[in-house]
Amino acid sequence: MPGFFQPAIETSGVKPFEDFPMEFSEGTISGVISTDELASVLFVHYLAAGCPDDKKVYVVAPGRLVSPKTLSLLGTDPSKLLIGSVYSPDELISALELVEEGSLLIVGNFPALNPSSETVLGIRKVVDDKGLIAVLHHSPVAFNELDHPGEFTRLFKLPEVLDALLILRTNSYRGHYRLNMTISKAPPEWVSSLGDHSIPIDGLVKPLLGKG
Repeated sequence: MPGFFQPAIETSGVKPFEDFPMEFSEGTISGVISTDELASVLFVHYLAAGCPDDKKVYVVAPGRLVSPKTLSLLGTDPSKLLIGSVYSPDELISALELVEEGSLLIVGNFPALNPSSETVLGIRKVVDDKGLIAVLHHSPVAFNELDHPGEFTRLFKLPEVLDALLILRTNSYRGHYRLNMTISKAPPEWVSSLGDHSIPIDGLVKPLLGKG
C-alpha cells in the first residue's frame, strides 16, 4: 500500500575510488554502461572494493561478473561478497528479497535477463523499501555513441525511474590509461557531476593487469 515517509538527511554511499565524480547512495538505482572490458572490470571490482566493511556486497547476474581473486589483488577481503546467479526477471526479483537492508547490490548483464518495465519498477520498489545501493550494469557488444538516450532505453527499459545514468570508457596511450565517462543523469546532490569526465587511472589499472 502506498505511503509517505520522512527521508533521511544524511545517507551513506559508495565511491569506486576517490577521484570518481559522484557517489552511489542508499536508496538509489544507477544504470551504468561500460563500453569496453577494462572499464567493466575496473568499475565493478573497485565499486565492490570501495564498499564500507559494515555493508555486504551482493552481485547477481546470468554469468560471472566479479572475481574474488581480483578483489584480493585490490586489498579487499572477498568474504563480504555474496554472488548469485539469476536467469530471468522473476528469479532476479526473488533474489532481491534475500538482500539485507542498506547493502550494495550490483546486477550484471541486466539486459540479458530480458527485463520489462515492470521488472525495473519491481527493482525500484525493493531498493526503496530496503534502502539498497543498486547498480544495474552492462557491457554491450555494440553501443551507439550517437544515441545515448536510445541506448539507455534499450538496455534499461525504463531509465526515467533510475537515479543516475553513466557511460564508461577506457583508453590508453603510451602505457598510460584514462577512464572517460559521461554522466547523463545524477541525483540532485550530485548534479554538479553531470557531463563528461576524464580521469587518469594508471595506479588503478596496474593490479588488474598484473603490474601492481
